[in-house]
Amino acid sequence: MIGDSQEHVGFNTRTQPEVQQQIAQRAIRAFPCLAHAQIVRTWGALRIMTPDGLPVYDESRRYPGAFAVTCHSGVTLAALHSELLPAWILGGALPSLFEVFHVQRFPVPAATHG
Repeated sequence: MIGDSQEHVGFNTRTQPEVQQQIAQRAIRAFPCLAHAQIVRTWGALRIMTPDGLPVYDESRRYPGAFAVTCHSGVTLAALHSELLPAWILGGALPSLFEVFHVQRFPVPAATHG
């Protein structure tokens, strides 16, 4: 499995040949031995992305025990998540590293509070 891309496409999960070509070119630059490999399958998917591109780590103030954890790449943050998230969710304090990633950093229109 090789490659990733970031396009703002709404809920469209179709693949785009020009994006696939860019991914293939990056892969060949990194691994020249792939130049003659045959592509077997491609797919597109939707990934969570916050407006600022950063993760969210928060616990509901209204419903303690309900957590919001989102990130664009669980793979790159896996090592951090494997140690810090379980301890926090199982009753520990929010790690200081996560404090700036609360949901309150996003403005919410007044009409949605209720």
